[in-house]
Amino acid sequence: MNTISKIHEDEADNTFIPLLSVLGVGLAVQRLFVNSLHFDHAGRLVFNYYANDDLKDSELFGFKTVKLACTNGLWYAGDQHKPTNVFLFFSAMEAIAFAHLNSSKFNGFGHCLFVALGVRPSKQQIDLLRKQFRECKFHTVFSNDLIGKVYDCKASLWLTNKDCSFTLADDIVTVTAVTENESPKSVIIGRSQFSYFSFHRQFGKRSNIKTHKPNDKNHLSFLGYLVQKKGF
Repeated sequence: MNTISKIHEDEADNTFIPLLSVLGVGLAVQRLFVNSLHFDHAGRLVFNYYANDDLKDSELFGFKTVKLACTNGLWYAGDQHKPTNVFLFFSAMEAIAFAHLNSSKFNGFGHCLFVALGVRPSKQQIDLLRKQFRECKFHTVFSNDLIGKVYDCKASLWLTNKDCSFTLADDIVTVTAVTENESPKSVIIGRSQFSYFSFHRQFGKRSNIKTHKPNDKNHLSFLGYLVQKKGF
């Protein structure tokens, strides 16, 4: 290794985001996200969501403040040019926590793109990603609750330009096709049994995404697990 390369490597190793370090996030993962965040006057992490190059909303994360984004904009991190895998999240901080806890499974996430959709994902957002990253494998990393599981299904449907409605009554989830030019179809699944896998089995839809949830069912998110692990 020549001297210049060694200097560049040393500089990269010095990437240090205090708030993430307190949470235990390693330097390799910090480097992965450092260009996709900045700090506000209070030292909180700021993640900007854009649509058509316009700033639509910002996610904030600090020790005393957490603000999630609700927008049609998107936040990106990772490989936006030739990714092979696209990971979808409700929040940027969940993306960082997931990457920290799963880095070894994906070889450091080379050629991976992380996309935060905000707390209310839309078909418009997924259509944009579907057209831009046609050859990619899509993953959802939504919360391990009913809302997160419904959006697993929604994202899968939207990626094939379809849609369903999901209603809950008496602990029964009713799924009904709402795509135009298709005959109405409806299935019911018990709330405790409902998941992306039970949906595509009973609805007869082929699985086209990979879903990720914390191994410990007591945790609704990877960030929640990481925060609790560090005693916050």
